[in-house]
Amino acid sequence: MIDLRHIEPHGETGLPRTYLPLGRPVRHLRAQIEAATGASLSFRTPAPPALWSPTGEADGKPVLRVAPGPLLSPYDSPERGLSSLRLRYAGRPVGGEPPSPDLGDVLRARGLTGSNRFARSLPETAADLFAGPTQPALALIDPDTAASRASVRVFLTRLLAENPGTRFVAAGSEGCPPDGAPADPRLTVIAGPVDPRLLFPHATCIHVAHWAAGGDAVLAGFEPHCSDPTAGPRPADAAAFLALRYGAGVHGFDPWTGRPIPLAEAVERVAWLRDRFLGNDRRVVLVGVSGWKRAALDVFATGPAGAPLHTMTAEEAVTLARRHGGRVQAWATRCPEPLPRLCAEAGIPFARIEDGFLRSVGLGASLRPGASIVVDDLGIYYDPRVESRLARTLKEAEFPAGLAARAGALRESIVARRLSKYNVGLEGVGEEWPSDRRIVLVPGQVEDDASVLTGSPQVRGNLALLRAARARNPDAFLLYKPHPDVEAGFRPGAIPENEARRLADRVVGGLSIVDLLDRCHHVETMTSLAGFEALIRGLTVAVHGRPFYAGWGLTEDLAPGADRGRTLSLDELVAGALILYPLYLDPVAMKPCTPEHLLDRLSEARAAAPPSRLALGAARHATMRLRYALINPILRRLRARRGVRSESGR
Repeated sequence: MIDLRHIEPHGETGLPRTYLPLGRPVRHLRAQIEAATGASLSFRTPAPPALWSPTGEADGKPVLRVAPGPLLSPYDSPERGLSSLRLRYAGRPVGGEPPSPDLGDVLRARGLTGSNRFARSLPETAADLFAGPTQPALALIDPDTAASRASVRVFLTRLLAENPGTRFVAAGSEGCPPDGAPADPRLTVIAGPVDPRLLFPHATCIHVAHWAAGGDAVLAGFEPHCSDPTAGPRPADAAAFLALRYGAGVHGFDPWTGRPIPLAEAVERVAWLRDRFLGNDRRVVLVGVSGWKRAALDVFATGPAGAPLHTMTAEEAVTLARRHGGRVQAWATRCPEPLPRLCAEAGIPFARIEDGFLRSVGLGASLRPGASIVVDDLGIYYDPRVESRLARTLKEAEFPAGLAARAGALRESIVARRLSKYNVGLEGVGEEWPSDRRIVLVPGQVEDDASVLTGSPQVRGNLALLRAARARNPDAFLLYKPHPDVEAGFRPGAIPENEARRLADRVVGGLSIVDLLDRCHHVETMTSLAGFEALIRGLTVAVHGRPFYAGWGLTEDLAPGADRGRTLSLDELVAGALILYPLYLDPVAMKPCTPEHLLDRLSEARAAAPPSRLALGAARHATMRLRYALINPILRRLRARRGVRSESGR
């Protein structure tokens, strides 16, 4: 047992150089704490403890107390990182700076407070509490007070005693623990989080437990009251209120990377995450989502009404959506056949989900979760028989100069970083190809994939594609690349080796699609995303099917009915397909993010993984082969009993 009572190896700041990280939250937040304090958290040398202290205690013990800061995103947690921290050592603030002069204006404009997990409007039940001939006062339960039931009880007991004729509603941005409130007929408790700024106009008076909790009211133009004799005098002005809450001891961080940033910058990033969270304005019922996908899908679908509910059947999905006033989203290839009709009959919003176009380092077929999805309330991008949300966006949307410029920068970054959907494969080192012939790449596909079955009416198989490509390019140097899932033996679509070598000059299995696109001149495809990846790299593309990127004047369209009736620039296509249509997830922080941020994460993940044919080890490969051969046929039969009869055989 290490005796910590007299261990304080102070540095130049008068603070210890090392702390013992006690408790799981502190260990999760180690990098952020170290960045803020300049000290290390380690068990190697005796040092004062660093403790998680969500109540913001300010005792004088030689302990580093780590508490959530006043600015949090809805997705923040110690495991995922916090957008701000409040640090105290021996009762004194550690670091932090006076708030910038514009911080109050930015907070007011963005409407941020607490963890920002509440809905845009006041729930009817909460609004009803302020109705009637005698309006109540508001007992504002700030996050520090809410974290301690004892603090809640002391605060509310004092208010009730000092205001015998007043009715109170106790509420706050983190809710109010009902078991911490005294029993009194004049007191009503709102247990769940609610935006206090929506309550301020309805209350006759706003009471706070300490002056730092009054900053939101002051920013909103209301006068807070604090009767605690230990709280000290009222701060002089709005700037002083702001300094109490956002000044000494408070540190801002990038919500995704955890790197220290000024609080004003953190406000903008938290506002983006809050708006993404509020986009899920109704409880989501997810249908057909496999267990290994759920962690990521839950982040995409969580909103003010809570985390998504999961089911595999159409009937239960409709029942759950009705019960919770929610919406239904089904994995497109796992959607029970009657589900869209049942949702339409019940007036329940319905959408299909699929992977996005920048997905992961590794194959989806190997159960590697994806970092982007599309949520389509019309159809789905790979099925041209029904107009998808992407097709309508590309057909009707205006693309202002700023959006097109952003798309151009995104496209250039993808090319410069050599990224693709799956980011697997080896470099073609040592491959000698002729310099005097046109090099044509033919990317194979999974033959039971829905995009092939529904979007390629004339050429529906890899062998047929290879024959058509050779017929159209008799003198070209033809490269055939099997699809990674087919090459791994997970999915159908393999061409007999003698047939492939008779038609193609090289079979380039295992090579990176980016490396191949860098070295060829032209691509012939059915509906493969490789065609889109070729377009953004400036190659010509001939399309034998009707993928989402065909028909806009950018490809040679060989399938009937491909024309969309509108011509797009390449950057307009990129804006629709990579910015407006998908949703993105930081796979490390597990928070929604922008496509630009995801490029950073994919680059980091690929750099950390040694190049390989499939980004898949031998043991994992063998396990997945067994799963696809033995287990998946059983799962398909079980899904068929639930009415899941997708075009794909997955």
